[in-house]
Amino acid sequence: MQKLLISIIASSALLSGCSNLSMPEVSMPDALPDLVYKVEIQQGNIVNQRMVNRLEPGMSKRQVSFIMGSPMISDTFHAARWDYLYRLHKSGHAPTDTRRVSLHFENEQLVRIEGDIRPEPVTEDEIAKKTQVVEVPVQDRNEGFFDKTLEVLYLKDKEE
Repeated sequence: MQKLLISIIASSALLSGCSNLSMPEVSMPDALPDLVYKVEIQQGNIVNQRMVNRLEPGMSKRQVSFIMGSPMISDTFHAARWDYLYRLHKSGHAPTDTRRVSLHFENEQLVRIEGDIRPEPVTEDEIAKKTQVVEVPVQDRNEGFFDKTLEVLYLKDKEE
């Protein structure tokens, strides 16, 4: 009986710590959050200017998916629209970075880009980089191990 009474008192004392009696709220000073590490939280597809600049009207859905990745939201009621959302919440008091890009398709081809990031106009330097021709010099072919082996076995004619 005495053991039962002690166990009831001990369990009620332990459970009373879980109750929500009027606990005073402790506020952290402004200097303290700099000492505590807080994780940056990324949500959605990473969307940047370079990716959007690579998009061109007339691209197929497969090409767009290769550049941008699979869409964050694929709506069954708007199958011709792909939405890409990106949110980065940095630690501390830094503002949350949010980006949204919507891609519209007609006949499985990209038609229009809407959202926070728009394609930048292409400059002449970038066009020149795409169309630049590089000439590769002709190199003298040195005989390798297999060429010499084939010559020794008389399976290949000697070139003079």
